[in-house]
Amino acid sequence: MKEFLLNLKDCLIKNKKAVIATHVNPDGDAIGSAFAMALIIKKIGVEPFVVIDDYNDKFNFIKGTEFIYKGDILDISDKVLICVDCGDKNRIGCVGDLFERTENVFNIDHHISNTNFGNFNLVYPNASSTCEIVFDIAEFFNVSDKYIAEALYTGIITDTCGFKHKSTTEKTHITAGKLINFGIDFSEIQTNMLYSHSLTEVSVFLKALENMKIKSFISYTTLSEKEMKDCNASSKDVDGIVEYILNINNIKMSFFIYEKDNGNMKISFRSKEIDVNKLASMLGGGGHVLAAGAEYKGSMEQALNKVFELLEKELDFNG
Repeated sequence: MKEFLLNLKDCLIKNKKAVIATHVNPDGDAIGSAFAMALIIKKIGVEPFVVIDDYNDKFNFIKGTEFIYKGDILDISDKVLICVDCGDKNRIGCVGDLFERTENVFNIDHHISNTNFGNFNLVYPNASSTCEIVFDIAEFFNVSDKYIAEALYTGIITDTCGFKHKSTTEKTHITAGKLINFGIDFSEIQTNMLYSHSLTEVSVFLKALENMKIKSFISYTTLSEKEMKDCNASSKDVDGIVEYILNINNIKMSFFIYEKDNGNMKISFRSKEIDVNKLASMLGGGGHVLAAGAEYKGSMEQALNKVFELLEKELDFNG
């Protein structure tokens, strides 16, 4: 880590500007780590440009939205690109063009499927979240404050689902404790991130439960583009669905497929013991052993058939 941090510091101080990007359909860890990095480098005199997809309004309390860049990507400085919480450069989205012309790409992540696509890579698969790693970066630069702590705590809480996931370690709890010491309202953050829902989220959640099916030890559900539109929902409103249906008694694995507005299918996997990263990787995606995802080009029926084909091949699953 020390060599990575020294290289990062040298590049930032030298160039005075940096682009910060994360994966498409950003979750709490992606949002928290992106804004935390922006706040960190701003405090050392570097101008941040955050490029990020649209996300749920519940994250708007995090400071750093003022750094979101809304202009032409080609007009951004191309000297330093910091990618957070992204396992593959193809998941970065609209910043992809910058890879061809950026001199220094810093890759900060915790996905086991990370391809080490950066010129400099800081990838810790055993970390609970990318925000846990970014906390160490804030400590290195000695710039931690309440706003950075709020962003990082948000990412840790959402990626561990309130310290529930097995990725949670002693270090995770120690880090969370240090963040709480900055005076953040951790109770409100947990409530807003894990327990509060908009009417749109409730509507699409109910539809997903209505569509749910169970085969042996696997629960799964689907949402078509029409069903999403009927609920006035988008990708930012479906967090938590695949987690919820995993928590049914005697279920060992769950998956959720929804149709994106480009016609492709987004597949999310969750598990209590099965390596779903392996399944997602076979579909061109990835993630973690117990939580992973992929995108599939084809119809909903084809996507379902493909998933069960892989389950039958890899798990001898016959439903």
